[in-house]
Amino acid sequence: MKKSLKKSLIVLMLPFSPLIADTQQDFSSLINEFMTESNGLKTTINLSGKQRMLTQLMSKLVEQIELNVQKKQSTKKLKEMAALYDKTLKAFRDADSDLGIEKTTNAKVLEQIAVVEKEWKPFYKHIQLIVEDKAKEESFTYVLSHNEKLLKVSNELVKRYEASNTSSNYLEKARLRVVNVAGRQRMLTQKMTKEKLLVIQGDKSFEKKLENTVKLFDDSLTLLRKGDKAQNIGEPSNEKIIKQLNVVASIWSELKPLYLKKKNTPKELAVIISKNPLLLKEMNAMVLLAEKEVEY
Repeated sequence: MKKSLKKSLIVLMLPFSPLIADTQQDFSSLINEFMTESNGLKTTINLSGKQRMLTQLMSKLVEQIELNVQKKQSTKKLKEMAALYDKTLKAFRDADSDLGIEKTTNAKVLEQIAVVEKEWKPFYKHIQLIVEDKAKEESFTYVLSHNEKLLKVSNELVKRYEASNTSSNYLEKARLRVVNVAGRQRMLTQKMTKEKLLVIQGDKSFEKKLENTVKLFDDSLTLLRKGDKAQNIGEPSNEKIIKQLNVVASIWSELKPLYLKKKNTPKELAVIISKNPLLLKEMNAMVLLAEKEVEY
């Protein structure tokens, strides 16, 4: 805004300053009330969305261990991520103040938590065997054949948390939707890498899945950057969020063609393995902004 215009507006507003002050105070109170009520649910949707990502990150790490790709680092990371998934799942059931998760009373959410726990128990057992280097081939096979079922039930939990929102506030619903979609992007970064590694191993059944995962990530990034009223997401106006989405888009522009390329050189595969965690990191930063910033 030009200085002269800004100065003129201030002069025009002076006679109404007491009224404006009261209005601003009321508006601030409204915003603070909205943020207090919705932050808990946004945090829960963020963390339940992160669980989706962890199912694919763990599977990717198992695949890297099996292929002897950064085996030591992958094993250490796998142990950490499995423990995090387990801790967060227990927090959904019992609450955890450190994670910012309150105990839910929603029957549908509680029902789905039990479904996830049932799917997670044998999955976690096989992960622990792999981490301890005691696994037979069946453990690797189990993880790679059951991870999408775990992803599916984890995703359903996110949906149920989002549906548990009883507010009719459009702004709140829109923000919860943004946190969900942005959180799903984190999962897709890991899913596409897992699928790429399986294709490299010669499993052609994952070629189409990889294409679909890449397309969903690409379309969702455009959605977050441009908005779509039909999908309950507006175009961002927050400079921090716009800047962060641009960072993600820059990394993605380099990685997208490598994921879609039929035959990659060793150097290109190294780029995927090394920059995929960076894409995840920057996408996670975007989710945190969507969760914490008042304005989208």
